[in-house]
Amino acid sequence: MQYIFTHLNVANGFELLRALKPHYYVGDCNSWWWPSFLSVKIQNGIEINGALKHEPNLSLCFAAILGQNTKYQNAALALRNLYNFFYTKIIHTGDIASHLTTVESAFQHYTFPHLAYIAQSQYHNHILEILCNSSMQTIMPLIKNAGFYTQKSQRIITFAMNLLKDFKNFENFSTEVTKEWLLNQKGIGNETASSILNYALKREEIVVDAYTQRLLSYLGFEYEYYEDMQYFLTTNLEKAKQLYDFDISLAQIMARLHGKIVECGKTHRLKKSLTFYKNL
Repeated sequence: MQYIFTHLNVANGFELLRALKPHYYVGDCNSWWWPSFLSVKIQNGIEINGALKHEPNLSLCFAAILGQNTKYQNAALALRNLYNFFYTKIIHTGDIASHLTTVESAFQHYTFPHLAYIAQSQYHNHILEILCNSSMQTIMPLIKNAGFYTQKSQRIITFAMNLLKDFKNFENFSTEVTKEWLLNQKGIGNETASSILNYALKREEIVVDAYTQRLLSYLGFEYEYYEDMQYFLTTNLEKAKQLYDFDISLAQIMARLHGKIVECGKTHRLKKSLTFYKNL
């Protein structure tokens, strides 16, 4: 990995992205790296061709919770099982034939057409209501692959209940929720809150994880606190728009930078630093 940073003075997030940008492909101009059911193409856990609309996505809120302390593949399978359950509930609340016709005609090019169908924004609130009326005993076997399924089922149901109680609907939540509200939810720490804000809600919020800490340590930066690493990564990052030949938001740049850090870490298997950051 040393060749990537040779003759480069990496002192902030912009310079780190500039060094990483030629390496570790994270998808086309629509990609935010982390895939969803509305991703046009997914390969090896990467959003190769991104969703056609950059809009808040409820499924990625659940993905952030399911992804805690497990591999991406395990969380992805748990999320599919959960959304298969939602799909079964939704198609039985209306004209089944109409639902199936729409899935077959308009969503056939997606990896999971029926799940892409209910991942659309018009079904967000319906899904939240289904969760609020579901028991832990119903949700637990669906998400077992993600591990810690007892805690995670409780967290997902409680998250849905509190979201509707405090914001009335997902649309309000997506524009009004604060990081402080997320951190006050049981089982949501800094990394999960940042993932929800950036990937699910398309906000300007950089995700910091163990891969980030290891890469910064490799570069000679030892940080103890989550917020300090976020500050490093976001410094001068607005300038990164000049690195792209397409229109890109700062929020998407943050998502892609995090994705490149993760792919770099997985490729080179960087060792843990002696100092492990706090407030994850």
